[in-house]
Amino acid sequence: MNKRWLLTRLGLVGALVAGALVVVFAPPAQSIEASLSAVASPTWQTNGSVQGITVAAGKAYAGGRFTSVRPPGAAAGSGEVAQAYLAAFDENTGALVTAFNPVLNGQVYAVAASADGSRIFVGGDFTTVNGVTRNRIAAFDTATGALVTTWKPSVSYRVKTIAVHGNTVYFGGSFGLVNNLTRNRLAAVSADAGTLLPFAPSVNGDVYAVDSAADGSKVYAGGQFSAVNGTNQNTVTSLDPATGAVLPFPGASAVPPPNGSCTTRVKAIDASGDTVYFGNGGDGGGCFDGTWAVDVSTNALKWKNSCLGATEAVKVVNGWLYKGSHAHDCANQGAGGFPQGFDYRYLLVEKVSDGTLGPWYPNTDAGPPTEVGPLAFATGGDDLWVGGDFFSTNGVGQQGLTRFTNATPGAAPAKPAKLLPYSVKPGEVQIHFPTVVDNDDSTLTYRLLKGFSNTTIATWTAKSTPWDRPWLHYIDTNVVPGETPNYRVEVTDGSTTLRGNYSDPVTVASAPSTAYDQIINADGPQAYWRLGEAAGTTTSVDSSGQSNNGTYGGAVLGQPGAIAGNTAMTATLTSGRMTSEKGYSMPQQFTVEAWVKQSGTNRGGRIIGFGNSKAGTSATGGDRQLYMRTNGSIVFGVNDGAQKTLTSTSGKNDGQWHHVVGTFDNGAMKLYVDGALAGSASAGTASLYYGWWRLGYDNNTNWPGGGASQVGMSIDEGAVYPYALTPVQVQSHFAAR
Repeated sequence: MNKRWLLTRLGLVGALVAGALVVVFAPPAQSIEASLSAVASPTWQTNGSVQGITVAAGKAYAGGRFTSVRPPGAAAGSGEVAQAYLAAFDENTGALVTAFNPVLNGQVYAVAASADGSRIFVGGDFTTVNGVTRNRIAAFDTATGALVTTWKPSVSYRVKTIAVHGNTVYFGGSFGLVNNLTRNRLAAVSADAGTLLPFAPSVNGDVYAVDSAADGSKVYAGGQFSAVNGTNQNTVTSLDPATGAVLPFPGASAVPPPNGSCTTRVKAIDASGDTVYFGNGGDGGGCFDGTWAVDVSTNALKWKNSCLGATEAVKVVNGWLYKGSHAHDCANQGAGGFPQGFDYRYLLVEKVSDGTLGPWYPNTDAGPPTEVGPLAFATGGDDLWVGGDFFSTNGVGQQGLTRFTNATPGAAPAKPAKLLPYSVKPGEVQIHFPTVVDNDDSTLTYRLLKGFSNTTIATWTAKSTPWDRPWLHYIDTNVVPGETPNYRVEVTDGSTTLRGNYSDPVTVASAPSTAYDQIINADGPQAYWRLGEAAGTTTSVDSSGQSNNGTYGGAVLGQPGAIAGNTAMTATLTSGRMTSEKGYSMPQQFTVEAWVKQSGTNRGGRIIGFGNSKAGTSATGGDRQLYMRTNGSIVFGVNDGAQKTLTSTSGKNDGQWHHVVGTFDNGAMKLYVDGALAGSASAGTASLYYGWWRLGYDNNTNWPGGGASQVGMSIDEGAVYPYALTPVQVQSHFAAR
């Protein structure tokens, strides 16, 4: 390994000058990469669901199931102020507007504002407001907070959604009559007088969302329906804004038709500029839960994002599409998304151009009754108000309602880890460390600082997300044998700068090290399991210093090892494994390494690899793996939609220890056996799922030659790296035995 190799891997431009490293790098990133900070601004809370929000006249109006509100930071039951179903909050401070205190006798589902902000319109289950009849829809004056007494349409059942364009108020829900005239689940009235308008589409199921195109040319509605005006309309429709006639809508093909295992429906709509954005929620495994966008002028599909986890709210704020959902699997978005099992992400942002995930990673939790988290979004232009069923925001108690603004400096990067430098060659110190996450800036600048003088010796600009944190690497050659330097890392997002703790001093080697474990650790493993624990031990200690311990299951310990002074693990027929306690997100750059000894005809088995089961057998037998066939050949296998394998010559089940290594670098596969390259090939993207590194048994019978008996296989010195080792590194590891 050399410095120029490290520069190439990191995509940096650099030059070597008299043993020093000069790196040319991009300027520091801005502190907020999307349009909003990921730090929640102080806001009053509610004691129950918020289901509808709008922002008008300097206030945010929230409606829902709640019956009281309380200050930010107050625990449930503390500081509660009675305010049932509808409340107003100052847009700038988040404080309760006490002058607005209407009394409704039923919950609110929808809140929308007139274009000039002079009125808000509220829909739900209520039948009285301030003691007077208001059947499921009402209007309030934002200047006075008073109920508009002259505006009183009467709706026969629940109003679920409201949108306003010009002097028209569109609303949808579960009703069949408005002012005792037939209006099947969609209707329109005038915003000034509440006069019923001719807009009268007939919808055969509940409407959950409605919005008007920004230019007023079309109205869009979504919900639990299959027909509008007698024509097939699969949960979404585009309508004439005056009559309600169905318009051609080719982009609706984004919504798959219902089948026996999947029914998906449009649950959120937001029109912005020349585009309308939709959010879906589905029932059934793998059912479409994502977002999609259409061009207003043609109604043609622009893009489709298929993250799994029902989308309940979408809103464009300053050129980014914010999404409220309980997303749990965005692996089908490629390497830019996260896999099943990583985490629930209740708040995300997408690029309006193509729907790919953007750099904004705050989070809520989810609570009853829906257990889906965010349900409603609103913006006053430079903020995002979020309402729903949740109890916390960014891990801090905040129930029902939260908000985000574009106030700087935004979220701070996480503090960098304490470095673990190693020196195993004279005049050389190796440093490897993981990047950190900033919740509203995916691109950060890192500086490697040397000594208590904090002299910058290297700089990187690198991208990271909560589910993909690449490592950075450096070799300091500006040292002399016997010197004891220390190092630390500084990270900045352009506004906030944090420094990690100083490393322990490292003594620069005077002669090449012969200690196997030191040579391995110098190359920066993400986990290193020596497997030398005594019989009866259940935990395999991670010797890398990265705290990635493993758990034994059925393994025989204390067996003669490959490295002098250390013992090994022996696998059995259907068990004998060690599984990492930490899970990992779909690594696309990695190295798997181990020593293996097997003897006997028709014996082989799994050595080391990745799998989707922490305790049992992986559903597919795993991948990113090294295993031995019955003829003693070593196989490195990666699943990129098809099984891609590299196979060595046979005869490695000869009762001798063999060093085996597989590397993968964004599709470039290499297999090494006993320090020599045994094969290379190109592959696509390795399987996208959340999993665990495992040594020993897993069910490989569906892989080529993967059915070998594992009885008596010994495995030692297992290691995983967050990058592809070079041939020189592999050879040095083999030679260190």
